[in-house]
Amino acid sequence: MEYRKTNLTMIILFIIIIVLGGIYAYKIYNNELSNMQKQNIQQNAYIEGDRELSNTVTNKIEETPKNNNLGGEILVPPSMSNSSQNSVEVPSIVNKNQNNKYYYNQLDTYSKIIYDAIEENIYNLRTGNCTINIDYDFSDLLNQSNGQTLLDGYYKDTINALNLDVPDLFYIDFSKMSLNIEQTKSIFGTTYKLYINSGENSNFFAQGFFSKTQVEEIINKLESIRKQLISTASGNDDDRILQVHDWIINYMSYEGTSINKTTIYGALTEKKGVCEAYARTFKYLLDELKIENILAVGVGTNSNGSSEDHMWNYVKLNNKWYAVDVTWDDPIVYGGGTVGYQIAHKYFLVGSEELFKNHTEKCELSANGKTFKFPTLSETNYK
Repeated sequence: MEYRKTNLTMIILFIIIIVLGGIYAYKIYNNELSNMQKQNIQQNAYIEGDRELSNTVTNKIEETPKNNNLGGEILVPPSMSNSSQNSVEVPSIVNKNQNNKYYYNQLDTYSKIIYDAIEENIYNLRTGNCTINIDYDFSDLLNQSNGQTLLDGYYKDTINALNLDVPDLFYIDFSKMSLNIEQTKSIFGTTYKLYINSGENSNFFAQGFFSKTQVEEIINKLESIRKQLISTASGNDDDRILQVHDWIINYMSYEGTSINKTTIYGALTEKKGVCEAYARTFKYLLDELKIENILAVGVGTNSNGSSEDHMWNYVKLNNKWYAVDVTWDDPIVYGGGTVGYQIAHKYFLVGSEELFKNHTEKCELSANGKTFKFPTLSETNYK
C-alpha cells in the first residue's frame, strides 16, 4: 500500500514537472517569435480611377448666372458669417439609419466588420492620425493561401461603400489610410491583429486640412448651413426635394479648379465644384431631411458623343426610385440671362427611360472589386 502511494506521488510530480516545463518553453518560444518573427504587412487602400468627376453636358457653356425664375419657392442661402463656432454636440455622420447605409448593406461580412470599426471611430478621424483597431479574428481568411489578397479586396470595397454612403468625410484622403496586419506565430498557430492608421504618411488629411480644430470648425459651419436651410424646407417630400435641388443650382456654380471641387466643403463654402460636389451636397441635405437617397456613379455622355465619369443621385419616393442630376440641371448660359423651368429641371426625378439615354451606371468601382447594385428605377418620370 505504501509502495502504491509512493508511485502515485512520483507520477503526479512527474506530470507537474512536464506541465511547468512546457509552459516555460512556450513562453520562451513565443517571446522569441514576438521579437524576431513579428511581421507588419501594410496594404494601402485606393479607389480605382479618377474621383474628380466632371460634367460635359453641352448646355453648360461659359458663364453661370444665378437664375431666379425656376418656379416654386426658392430657399434663401444662409450666411457663412453667422455660423456657430461651438463644437458639434453629436458627430453628424454617426448615423445608424440603414437608409443612409445603402452600400454598406451590400458588403460581405469581412467588409462590414472593417466598415463598422471605421464608423465607430468617425469622431477620431478628425485628428487625421488615429489608430483604428479592428476587434475580430481574421484567421480563417488570412490562413488561406490568397488570404491577404482577399482582405485587400474587402478593404477596398469597404472604402468604396463608405465613400458613397457618407458625404461628410471631405477632410479625409482615403489613399493615405493603411490597413495593417500584425502576424504572430506560436506553437498554437498564427494570430493576426488588424488596425488602420496613416501608415508611412504623417496623417490622412486631404489637401488643405491640417488639424482637428480646423476640421471641427468647418464641420460646424457646414452643419449650421444645413440646419438653416433644412429649417425652411416645407411641404411633402417631393416639395422639399425640389426646394433643395433649386437651392443648390442657385447657390453653386460649376467650376473645376479648386482643391475642394469634389466635396461638400467646396460646394457650401466656395459655392462651386464639379458634379461630385453637387451630388454629395444634395445627399448631405436630403439625409438631414431623412429622405432616402443615394449617390450613383457612372458615365455621362453628351449630345456630341463625348463621355466622362459622372456622379448623380437616386431618390426614393412612394416606394419608387427616381434619378436627380443636379449638375446637369445647372446650365451655363452665354452672355448672362436666365434659363427656363424646363431646362433647370430636365433631370429632376426622372425615370430610367429618360436617364439612361445619356447616363450609364458603373457598378464595379474598383478593379476586381465588388459589383454593387443600384436600385431599379421607375421607368417613367415622377408624376
